[in-house]
Amino acid sequence: MRKLKLLLLVVLAGPGFLSFINGIPEPSIGLGIGDKVPELRTTLLNGSDFDLKSLQGKMVLIDFWASFDGESRVDNHQKMMLQKKFANSKFYNGEGFVVVSISLDRFKSPLAKAIKEDGLINALHICDYQGAESSIAKSFEVKEPVNYLIDGDGRLVARGSSINKVAESLEYLHRN
Repeated sequence: MRKLKLLLLVVLAGPGFLSFINGIPEPSIGLGIGDKVPELRTTLLNGSDFDLKSLQGKMVLIDFWASFDGESRVDNHQKMMLQKKFANSKFYNGEGFVVVSISLDRFKSPLAKAIKEDGLINALHICDYQGAESSIAKSFEVKEPVNYLIDGDGRLVARGSSINKVAESLEYLHRN
């Protein structure tokens, strides 16, 4: 009888225990470090469709910026240098690096001029010309320029108003 109870316990509890030790719970959707970021589906400035899920497996910088924000404009050069440096790099949880540039501008002309002047040619550009009132800005809780670094699984690994935090995180997560 005792062996039967032990066998029953192993049969019933074993799979539950194994799934506990082998599985990592799915992260919640949010903007805390380790969370999966909210969905992002929209149209790029060039008219093509964009879905953030299409970049799964890559390190992604979601860069909220504005042509009228001085710090954003200064950081743009460094963002493109990071994109060039890490475009084909391997990371602990991703391969390659992509910049998704989301403008908080409300007018087309200054945005187009800033993109050209700042050399933001290799970024994926998004703008709905609603500023901080856009649905994208609201879903990412953005009121002013900020950077979100996402790993290959879509988890937030760094965030901050300065590009330096992103650069430090990329260096740290970079595999040689």
